[in-house]
Amino acid sequence: MDDKQLTLSSYARNIFDELKKHVGGLLKVREPDLIRLAKIPSIRIIEARDELEKALIELKERNLIIYEKQGDKYIIRNVR
Repeated sequence: MDDKQLTLSSYARNIFDELKKHVGGLLKVREPDLIRLAKIPSIRIIEARDELEKALIELKERNLIIYEKQGDKYIIRNVR
């Protein structure tokens, strides 16, 4: 684990750890499932979506992933 991964927020780390489990570093997942996968407590869906977006941006800014949203699905790819 490098320095980029050591300082990730818990939500971002949960997403990245799940991504590493998938063959080819590709994860296609619906938004509600990604919120659960990241272990974001969804008291309010809008707050959960905001936290999810923050975690994805954090991973993207650290050059660990690239992602796009198609409808209600996220397509996340490992940069490595």
